[in-house]
Amino acid sequence: MRTLTLPLAALLALTACNGSNAATEDTTAASQSTGDATTTDTPTGAGVCGDGTRDEGEGCDGDDLDGKTCQDLDPMWSGGALQCSADCKYVTSGCESDPGAAQVALNEVTSKGAVDGPFADKGDAIELTNVGAGAIDLAGWKLSDDPTFPVDKTYVFPAGSSLAKGAFFVLVELNPDTMEGELPFGISSSKEETLTLANPSDVVVDQLIVQGAEAAVSYCRIPDGSGAWQTCDLTLGTANKPASVTCGNDKLEGDETCDGTQLGDLDCAQLGFTGGTLACAATCLLDASACTSGSMLVINELESSDDRIELYNAGAQAIDISGWILTDDPVDPAYAPDADLEKLVFPADSIVAPKEFLVIAKGDLPGQHPFGLGDTGDAVTLLDLALKPISHVSFGPSEAALSYCRLPDGPDGVWTVDCVPTLGLPNAGP
Repeated sequence: MRTLTLPLAALLALTACNGSNAATEDTTAASQSTGDATTTDTPTGAGVCGDGTRDEGEGCDGDDLDGKTCQDLDPMWSGGALQCSADCKYVTSGCESDPGAAQVALNEVTSKGAVDGPFADKGDAIELTNVGAGAIDLAGWKLSDDPTFPVDKTYVFPAGSSLAKGAFFVLVELNPDTMEGELPFGISSSKEETLTLANPSDVVVDQLIVQGAEAAVSYCRIPDGSGAWQTCDLTLGTANKPASVTCGNDKLEGDETCDGTQLGDLDCAQLGFTGGTLACAATCLLDASACTSGSMLVINELESSDDRIELYNAGAQAIDISGWILTDDPVDPAYAPDADLEKLVFPADSIVAPKEFLVIAKGDLPGQHPFGLGDTGDAVTLLDLALKPISHVSFGPSEAALSYCRLPDGPDGVWTVDCVPTLGLPNAGP
């Protein structure tokens, strides 16, 4: 086993080639919004939770609610009974809302951003809407992709922020170069994300757990603000619409690359391989795992749990992979490296010796790849200097959670689920 290490010059070259994406961290079912929260976290203090007395660090304790009422926690509540949970957190399930109050909800999410319209090229975006009967002041509200609301990953609505009845509020990813945008976090297009909206009293008003791949175009509620979450056409700033393209119906629609048995007249050779059988993944992306290139160097094993990828040279000659690309972009005959900001470009003097297993970890250091491997499915492609695909693998939900590997090692191996993890060593079956 060898982990690739690079000289300073190579690091500088790699830095010049590699882009970065604040939205990185790459999935197919999604969770519904939680709607009104039932509890709010309180910091741990020196007191003993459960003794009926609110101590320092406790929001409440038993009947001791610190004098708070439902309305103190959120003006949307008109009355009802505020309670305290066994772990000293406020419980708002007994609170009652005013029929004329505002009702703010997460409404639409995109993990790839818009390609046209008023939000084109502005990055990942989140839309809120107010389906209540009145306007609401959003000053002090918080939105984050981390339920603990760390400062560096939380957007706090400034004074003057408001949302009228039936209106939409769109927030886009903050551009660190131009400082345009609002969100100090990105939305992964391959991994699970938890988006949480809280009011100034730290009460969670809405939360969405979404697999990033589901939001590659748009993931939205229909009807707006209250309906079930589903894949949609992108309609930021306007009423939501269901997806006009349906993956899985064995029909090529819109910009689908493939769907079921429909491959759009493509085959392995048209993708740049020398042979093999092309397929379509459940995500309606091309699956070239069974395509062959004639190379003895292949992607040999990977683990989505820690994002490590193994290459193996099954031949008798060393192979120079300087300038080659490792990417999680879908295999595509029109692949454009300049548009791929999360690729690994192997620097000069990257040599894989005969019978060598080269393990590549996720990270920003030399010899590491910057993209993640989605737990709900993903793909990895190795391309040579001429952008010819040398090796490709696609995997489905949980298939790489333990280890997804070729048995036996090398180009003749069959991809197998639940291998014994052996990165850097010969593969072993389940």
